[in-house]
Amino acid sequence: MNYLVDENKNGERIDKFLVGVMENVSRTDVQKLIAAGEVKVGGAVASKNFRVETGMVVVVDKVPQKEASTLEPENIPLDIVYEDDDIVVINKPRNLVVHPGNGVSKGTLAAGLLYHFKENLSTVNGPLRPGIVHRLDKDTPGLMVVAKNDAAHRHLAHQLETRTLHRTYNALVWGCPRDLEGCIDAPIGRNPKNRLKMAVVKGGKESRTHFVAKEFFTFATLLELQLESGRTHQIRVHSRYTGHPVVGDPLYDGREDSLNRVPPLMKDIAAKVLEIAPAQLLQAVKIELIHPRTGKLVKFKVPLEEPFAKVLKLLKKECPAEAPVYDDDAGFRDFDAQIRFDEGEEEYDEYADYDDDNPLAITPDEAAPVKERKTRAQRLAEKAATAAHRKEKAAERKLIKQMKAARRRGVSAEDFVEPGYEPTIDPNLL
Repeated sequence: MNYLVDENKNGERIDKFLVGVMENVSRTDVQKLIAAGEVKVGGAVASKNFRVETGMVVVVDKVPQKEASTLEPENIPLDIVYEDDDIVVINKPRNLVVHPGNGVSKGTLAAGLLYHFKENLSTVNGPLRPGIVHRLDKDTPGLMVVAKNDAAHRHLAHQLETRTLHRTYNALVWGCPRDLEGCIDAPIGRNPKNRLKMAVVKGGKESRTHFVAKEFFTFATLLELQLESGRTHQIRVHSRYTGHPVVGDPLYDGREDSLNRVPPLMKDIAAKVLEIAPAQLLQAVKIELIHPRTGKLVKFKVPLEEPFAKVLKLLKKECPAEAPVYDDDAGFRDFDAQIRFDEGEEEYDEYADYDDDNPLAITPDEAAPVKERKTRAQRLAEKAATAAHRKEKAAERKLIKQMKAARRRGVSAEDFVEPGYEPTIDPNLL
C-alpha cells in the first residue's frame, strides 16, 4: 500500500508516520515491518530512524496480519474507580500481571477486562492487550486508565506522548535523598550485565522522574513522584541509581542489601517493615487526564494499600523524624550511585517494554555488586591523618624558607637556629 506524506507530517519518524496513517497497527507492528525490509521510500528500504518529508510516498509491501486472540476471559475481580462509555479507571491490586507475556498466559488484568467488558474495549494494542493504554509492574498496585474504544485509546496515547496525562506515585525509599525536591534525569535501558533488569545506561531512553519528600523517618523517607516518561521500572531504577532503593524492592537492592545498612538499634524495626512489605512499597495513587470525549480535566485518587499504610503507621510510632536524617550512624547508610554502563543499548519503544512481569524471579546472586562505603569513624580518621600530613608539610616549607633567609643574611648552616628553639641563658650567670 502507498501512503503520501502531507505537509503536517513533514519531519516525522517513519514509524510514527505509519502508525498515524495505517489502521489497527501498533508502533511495534510497524517497527517489525521496517526491520523486515517491507517499508520503502523511493524504491529503497527505509531505516528505522528515517524521517519523512512532504510529498514522499511510503510504500508498505506487506500489511501485518493481526494474530488470532488466544486470550480467554477470566472472572477476575476488578476494583473499578470510574467508568463511562469511553474510559475505565481501575485500582490494580498487587501481584496482578497487566497482560500476557514473558511466560504468563493466564490470570492477567487483560483477561479480567475481557470478562467484564467483553467487546467494549479498544483493539489498538492487539488482541492480547484489549483496552490497555499503559501498564504497572506486577507488584505495583494503583490506578490505571483503560480505553473502551479506539478513539479514546488514541486520545489517551497522545496525552502520554505529550505528557498531559499525569500519574502520581507514593514510594517509601531507604534513607533520605540529599535534595528534598527535584528531578532525576537519567536515561534508562536494559542492564547490559543482567538483561532481566533495567539500569541507567548511556544511549538509553530519555527518562525523568520528579520527586518531593513528604514525610521523614529515621531510616526512610516517603516520596511523592511524578513521571514525565513511562519506562519499565522507572521509579525503581531511578531510586536505586540515586542510592535510595524503594523499600521492599526485591529486584533493585530494596530488601536484605538495604537492611544491612540500617544502624543496629533500628534493624529490628526495619526487619519488621520488610516482613510487612510483600514487595516494593510503591503505588500509583493519583491520575489526571483530559477526558477523550468531554475535553475536561478529570482527577482520580485512591488511598494507600493495606501493607503500605501499615508500614507507615509502624514507622510513625517507632521512628518518626521531624527532619531528614543524614548521619550514617543514626540513619541509613546510602548506597553509592550506580554507574552508567558504557555499552550502548538498542532502541525500543514503549510497548516493547512490556516484558518484565516477573521481577521476583531474580535471585540475590544476580544483583549487581554494591561498593561498601567506609564507616563514619574511618572517614574521620582519614580526614585527621590528611590534616596532620598537610600541617607537617607546611612546617617543612616554612623551615626551608627561614633557612634561605638566614643564608642571605650570612648565617651559615651550622650556626642556623630554627626560630623558637634559641638557647636560653641563666640570668645568674650574667
